[in-house]
Amino acid sequence: MKNFVLQLFILGSFIFSLTGCNSKNDPVKTPAADSLLQKPQADQKISKNHHSETKSSDDPDETFRSLPKEWTMLTKEGSKYIIYIPCDYQNQKILLSNHGKYALEHIIGQDAYYFQIKNIRKEGNTYLFELHEENAEKGKEDVQYTLDIKDNNQAVWGVYNDERKMRAITTTDSRFENKYKTVEEPPCLE
Repeated sequence: MKNFVLQLFILGSFIFSLTGCNSKNDPVKTPAADSLLQKPQADQKISKNHHSETKSSDDPDETFRSLPKEWTMLTKEGSKYIIYIPCDYQNQKILLSNHGKYALEHIIGQDAYYFQIKNIRKEGNTYLFELHEENAEKGKEDVQYTLDIKDNNQAVWGVYNDERKMRAITTTDSRFENKYKTVEEPPCLE
């Protein structure tokens, strides 16, 4: 009897796994659902998807102009966010600029990473930046950053390399830095 129940269980599991893997039962994926993790392509066009509650922007120039240009990293301390300045370098910042071409500069302490913005796409409250970096060490590299703006003047930047998320950075529009306590670590002892 135990063998019969075990065989029935295995047969049922097998049938369930086969029907679960059937492509007809897979949910339909929209390009918008996958777009934040796709590797950017040089010939990729701006999405014309429109969400019912929020409109997507079709014009990258308009999208760029609408964004705050300086973002300061926040650090969570207990239940609140602060601006934390470590002993050995400055806080992280993300800067957007347009000096002949659109650029995103990610400043991490004494290091700065400069990217040319190839495309910006807005979907809801999330912005997708398709970036290109060219330097002597790594050669050419395509990178993506996402910006998810919250209602409290905060935003989360997602940093992607190829198709994997490397990190998320909570920031504030730098015009609102005065709303956060700044904590400077004493100078490092060498």
